[in-house]
Amino acid sequence: MTATRKATSEDEVWAVRLAALAGLAQYDGLAFVVDKPVRISRTHNVSGDALADPVIRALVDETKRSAATARMPAAVPLADGRAADVLLAAPLVVTESAGGVLIAFRAGRSFTAADAVNAYGVAELLALELARRADERRDEVNRRQALALYELGRLAVFGEDIEATLHSVVTILANGVDHDAAQLWISLSDGSLELRAAHPQDGPELEIVRARDHGVLSEVLVQRRVVRVDEAAPVAWVPPDAETVLVAPLVDRGRALGVLVLGRARAPYGADDVDFAGVLASFIARLVAATAAAPRERLRDPVASRPVPEWRDEREMIEELSSPGS
Repeated sequence: MTATRKATSEDEVWAVRLAALAGLAQYDGLAFVVDKPVRISRTHNVSGDALADPVIRALVDETKRSAATARMPAAVPLADGRAADVLLAAPLVVTESAGGVLIAFRAGRSFTAADAVNAYGVAELLALELARRADERRDEVNRRQALALYELGRLAVFGEDIEATLHSVVTILANGVDHDAAQLWISLSDGSLELRAAHPQDGPELEIVRARDHGVLSEVLVQRRVVRVDEAAPVAWVPPDAETVLVAPLVDRGRALGVLVLGRARAPYGADDVDFAGVLASFIARLVAATAAAPRERLRDPVASRPVPEWRDEREMIEELSSPGS
């Protein structure tokens, strides 16, 4: 036999994997659920979200708790038009701290004790693949973070025009470190915060806010720690369309100089993102320290400065920064 199917995206790659596993194990449908949050992550020949059924959801929770296989009757529509009338759930252990559940479906025939044993083997194959993909994503994130820190360090040494430098900072963060938006709010003498740079530039209408009017900003500046805001409300300092936000204090030699605001419209931030936001803020604070006495220039006013680097996507940024002479 000659393999003729080519997968060009992550979804297509998983479709091939799950179809092969389902065929080998003689499943009519296959899905796996991963933690944080619990949801159907990938499916093969399953129509809709099986976890919408509270009985199936309860079985998934029990399988995670007991780490034992379980079988139960269930009417689950399949993508090929049939309906599965029985399912088998098996624990899926990805790492010591993360796991999930494998769910197999059959129509017209049940599962035996041998199927329960085989399910552990299928779960192990899935776990290995999930762990490998997690390692690849972690390596890619580490590489992009290192490039971002390198570029910030270069700006600190060679940056000349402060406004252009600040705009370059938020552009690097938004394009290269997996953020949809980045903003720099700098402290003024009266304790308020001024928006000095934002990417994208269609940011909040207000460019000056009083920190004491916003609990999160006050908390960040007073406690000098990074704060994560899930399901962020559309207030003056939150980037448009951001569903989750990180706010980090810019502190230099014990002085609070402002805040760094990072936002995403998709995947929520995790503990690693919070830690790295603190590292970024410490780098940026050194740049901001040199701007304390700089005259105010409106964000949207034209300024005569060197062009701000713009990249179409992360790959273009990484290729440019990695090239000789960059």
